[in-house]
Amino acid sequence: MQQWPEQPQYQHPHYQAQPQPTELAGTPVMFDVCSFQQVRENVWVDSAGDAVVLDFFNIVPDLPAPLEDPANLQARTSASTAQAGMGLVDMDVIGLDGMPAIRQMVKGPHPRQERGTVYLGSYTVPRATCSVTVKVQCLEGQPTGVREATVFPQFLQQYKGGAASPEEAMAAWAQHPYAYGITGGFPRNHADDPAWDPYFPDHPLSRARRLLGSLACSLRIDPAFKGLQPFWPGR
Repeated sequence: MQQWPEQPQYQHPHYQAQPQPTELAGTPVMFDVCSFQQVRENVWVDSAGDAVVLDFFNIVPDLPAPLEDPANLQARTSASTAQAGMGLVDMDVIGLDGMPAIRQMVKGPHPRQERGTVYLGSYTVPRATCSVTVKVQCLEGQPTGVREATVFPQFLQQYKGGAASPEEAMAAWAQHPYAYGITGGFPRNHADDPAWDPYFPDHPLSRARRLLGSLACSLRIDPAFKGLQPFWPGR
C-alpha cells in the first residue's frame, strides 16, 4: 500500500485540539477557523487579509495523472498552469489526515493591481467521483517585487561565478518547474524558493506557505469521504 509523506505540522498560535466547524454543509472537511472572520459561506479572512476558501466538487476530478505518478502529475500540471497564464511554484503528493492529497502553490498576476502577484496555495483531496479543496489566497501589497529585487543580485553573483551572459542568467533565473521547454505564464524564479521565506516573513508567498501549514494542524476529513473509491484518471 502506498505510504504518503505527511504534510509537516506547523503549530499555529490559534490552534485548538478540536477544530471548529467550518459551517459549510455537505463538505467533508473541518478545520480551525477561530482566528478568521467568515465573509461568505465558504470563505474566511484573517487579520492580514489572507483568505481561506473551501470547495467541494461533486464531479470526477480534472487531474492529468494519478497521484501514484507524481512526476507526470507535476510536469503536466506545470504545463497546463503556464498555458492558463499562471505559474506553478511547487507541487507535491502528501498525506493529509491519513489521505493522499495534492499540495500545490500557484502564482499569477495580481487581480486588482497593475503590478504585483497573487499566490494561491491549496490542498486537494481527490476521490473517484468527487474532490474537496482547501485554498489560501495571499496578495502582494506595495511596494512590489522586493523579494525578487533582493535575491536577484545574489543569484547573479553565484550563477556560474557571475560569468554568465545577461540572457543566460535571466533564462536560468525564471523557469517553470518539473518539465523542460514550458513557456508563457508566470514562471517560478529563484526568489520563490522556501529557503527565502524566513528572510521575508511578511511576503505573500511566505504567508501562503505558513497558512497552509497551520491549516494542516487542525484539518480533519470525514470518515465517509475517506471510504470512497480512490481517484484514478479515466476510471
